[in-house]
Parts: sequence; C-alpha cells; structure tokens
Amino acid sequence: MDEKLYYGRGKDSDNKKLIAFLDEVFFTDDETNRDFLQILPKIYHDEYRPAYNNFVVQDENGDFRAAVGDFYIDLDVCGEKIKACCIGNVAVGLKYRSMGYMVDLMEMSVEDMMNNGTDLAYLGGQRQRYGYFGFETSGVSYSFEFNKKTAKHIYGGRKSTLRAEKLSENDEENIKKIDALYQKNIIKANRPMKDYFRILRTWRHTPYVVFDGDEFAGYFLMNYDYNWISEASVTKTEYFSELALLALEISEKESVRFNVAPFETDKLGYFTVNSENISVGGCESLLVLNYEKVLRAYLKAKASYSKLADGEQTVLIHGKKADEKLIIKVKDNVPTVEKFDGEADCEMSHHEAVRAFFSNFTFDRNKLNAPAQQWFPVPAFIFSADQM
Repeated sequence: MDEKLYYGRGKDSDNKKLIAFLDEVFFTDDETNRDFLQILPKIYHDEYRPAYNNFVVQDENGDFRAAVGDFYIDLDVCGEKIKACCIGNVAVGLKYRSMGYMVDLMEMSVEDMMNNGTDLAYLGGQRQRYGYFGFETSGVSYSFEFNKKTAKHIYGGRKSTLRAEKLSENDEENIKKIDALYQKNIIKANRPMKDYFRILRTWRHTPYVVFDGDEFAGYFLMNYDYNWISEASVTKTEYFSELALLALEISEKESVRFNVAPFETDKLGYFTVNSENISVGGCESLLVLNYEKVLRAYLKAKASYSKLADGEQTVLIHGKKADEKLIIKVKDNVPTVEKFDGEADCEMSHHEAVRAFFSNFTFDRNKLNAPAQQWFPVPAFIFSADQM
C-alpha cells in the first residue's frame, strides 16, 4: 500500500463526495437521471453513514481513488440468526484501474468480516473476479415468464378481479400489512419499519399494494423496466392467479417474469403449472465463514418445506476463515450439524464446499453420499429488496 494514501473506513463528512465518486465511476456514459442515492436510498442517505460503511482509498486531497461498500444485515433463517454482510459499490476511478486498489479493499473487507464474527457474505458480480476473495456463485432462484398469450388461454381475455395502487411513502397501515406477509417467509432480512419504504424501493422498484375490492390482498414489487416482479405475496393462495394477470396488465409489456424463492411453495405450485417458461438460476455469490451455523440454518429451512432422507455425512472443509470438520445428520426430517473429531468421509476446499452445499452445480456433490446429495443444495436465497 502507498503510504501517501489513506486506506480505511470512509469519513462521515465525505458522504456526498463518495456518492459523487460512485456516480462518476458507474454512470459515466449514462444520460438518464440515475444516481446511487436514487437506486439504493436505504443505505446512501447520510443517516446510514455510507462513507463509513465503505473501505476507501483517498489521496492527500481527500479525493477517492477506490471504494468497496460493506453493508451488514441481520438474516433470520428459519429462526436461526445469521450475521451477514453484503459487498456493494465496488468502484475504482477510471484513472486508477489495474493498480491493486480493488484487491486491497476487498481483502480489508473480508478481514473485517472475519474479525467481527460474520457468518455469511454475499454480492453480485463477476464470478472469476470475486472468486479470489472466497466468493462463489451460489443460491437457488426460480424465474417464471407469464405472457399475454398465456393469459388469453387461462383467462379468456378478461381483466383481473384485483386492483393495485402504488404504495406511498407515508402509508404506514399498508406497509405494516406488507411486512406481516414478508415476515411469514422462512428466510428474511431485518427490515426496520422506519426504512421500509426505502427498502422496497431498492434498485428503483415500484411497490404496489393489491386489493380485492377495498380489502388488502397482497403486494408486489415491479422493477424499473416494468417487466420483472422481484417480490410478491398475497393473503390467500387463490389470489396468485389474479395477481399474475394484474401485474401483466400494469406492466403493459408482452410478458413479465416473476422471481420465486425455493421456499415459496404456494407460489411455485401456481407458476409451475401456468407459466410459459421456467428457468432455474443462482441468487448471489456467497462467502461462507461459518459453515456449521449456516448449514444448520439452511438445512432447517429446507426441511420445513421438503422431506429430507435419513442419513449421516462427515466432511472436512478447508474454509476461507478456518478448517471445519462437521457431522451432518438427518433423522425423521430433523437436520443437525455439529463439530466432529473423527476421520471425515470426504474433504473439500472452500469453493468446493460452497458449490456442493449452496449452488445448483452438481459435480462437487458427487463427493457426498446418497442421502447428502438429496439434501443439497440448501435454499440460499435473498430477496432483491434486501440486496445492496
């Protein structure tokens, strides 16, 4: 590291300067009115200390050369509390590329996570670039296309029986109802009520409230281009059919896509029968720092909506933070994950373990026995509104 430069957490006094730097790096060629404060209002207002939540490189004049955001978030995975961190806004000034700044700041970020007991980290970005720091393409997510031709066959050309209104920032009553539906998810993030509207606006999504007459029936989040619903929930399962049609009407597009988590079984039941195209993909790139705790939580989540075969698997994982020797058991659909002192049945590198346990890739799961291959991948999923 150059001793003439400042490396460390940003200063609160530089919040606006940081956002201007990020806008310059990411939107140099963008002629539309886009800025980080608009895209991620839940973390870039001064009250959230955006500069402090970045590891930065600044010159003697205080000008930024690089920044990497570390945004901590609490997850609830089937009742297990998981301390997570999202890496966001990885930025290097145009004049300072290929000088090692990104490497330095990413390493500082990962070290910070290890020092404060982080269980899991996630980010979106190029797989090979972030693989150096322990991240691996992971997670399970389903995408369903619902189009006008599909709607014509299912509904015969009629309109949805539901209606929708854009959620307003001060609509506390409906925000609480939305949160009540969100809290039913077995995997969810901490969403403070005072920040709720900003959270729903992540990535410039538009939140809609759905009504059956005057009765609250659910909600959905429509993306900026009005062709993707990243999150949706209803008060009655039978409303999914009408919500799908309603979202298509509001989009005014030929088709819309619905993002569905593996544990949203009621929604999966409708879309697997009625959607035109189905794709299975990843969610985010994950860095697992506490395999024992994270595997236990996500296996418990999977067992809550699917039947796991009885069995036992021991494994030695050469993790990014430390080696972990674990025994994983399932008995009567109750999984346990504990430390293990004996000789493990199989051995995995950090990246092999993440792929085997958390991703759609199957090759690394060949090291596991038959019951264990049935348990994985676990439903590592995070809603778009909770990403950074």
